[in-house]
Amino acid sequence: MQRLRTIGVIMSLAIALSACTTTRHYNLIDAEARPLLKEMDSVLISKQTEIGADINVSRLSSYVQGHFVPVLIDIGLNTYRSHKASKLITPMRQTLADYDFTQDFKEEFNQALASNNMLDDKGLTIITEEPQGFRAAYIRESEADAVMFVDVTYAFTPTFDALNVKTAVMVFPVNPALSPYKEKPDDDDIIEMDDNIYRNQFMASIPVSLIDGSKDENGDVWAHMSAEELSGKLQKAAIKLADTYAQDLALDDVSEDEIEEDAGDSIENSSQVPEPTSEV
Repeated sequence: MQRLRTIGVIMSLAIALSACTTTRHYNLIDAEARPLLKEMDSVLISKQTEIGADINVSRLSSYVQGHFVPVLIDIGLNTYRSHKASKLITPMRQTLADYDFTQDFKEEFNQALASNNMLDDKGLTIITEEPQGFRAAYIRESEADAVMFVDVTYAFTPTFDALNVKTAVMVFPVNPALSPYKEKPDDDDIIEMDDNIYRNQFMASIPVSLIDGSKDENGDVWAHMSAEELSGKLQKAAIKLADTYAQDLALDDVSEDEIEEDAGDSIENSSQVPEPTSEV
């Protein structure tokens, strides 16, 4: 089944790309809703000013509750790990000082979505700072049929063995005729996460390539890359994410029965999208 294959792992070049889908940890556009989506406002939310680095967060206090010492241990370990990651990542930040990943990402998404007729001439609007209540206000003020929010982050893994670029995409209805196709239909005036008519998450993981016999650590390999090499890898990730998301957005939703029948044709992904619980 082409639809389910697209939801699974799409490609593996030097980039391993996965659409995050387990049992309904995504929401696709209903086939009956698609004709109502004639115009959509699109917002790219990118708050990062420089490349990040994740850490293995210590959670000892969550296992040994009611004691103050585990809390102090967590704080100490996490502070140390953050400091170490920041020190390792400094050369890469300097290398990419003049690289505008957000603009690159916008261009790739504009091109991919336009090719599928899912984006108008305005393209994606970039937001780098998000005031409280921004999304709900944007939806209420929009004159389009729906509003799409694309959140993008990028960071090295804790061991620097890969650079992960992640996007979380959600589409909310503005046109009242789309209300029946919300993930959890309602008619109230509160805009909540589960009022979406589409949601999914995607990740492109760019692995480091160690030279046989080299004594370099992962961080050293990244640090020795030129600006052209590093930005080229990020751009490649942006292209794959944009193409995969554009394909996913063009898919019609399928029933639980269809998913179970065709489960053998799909590939389970490594990550999950959390169930929506909070307001926008």
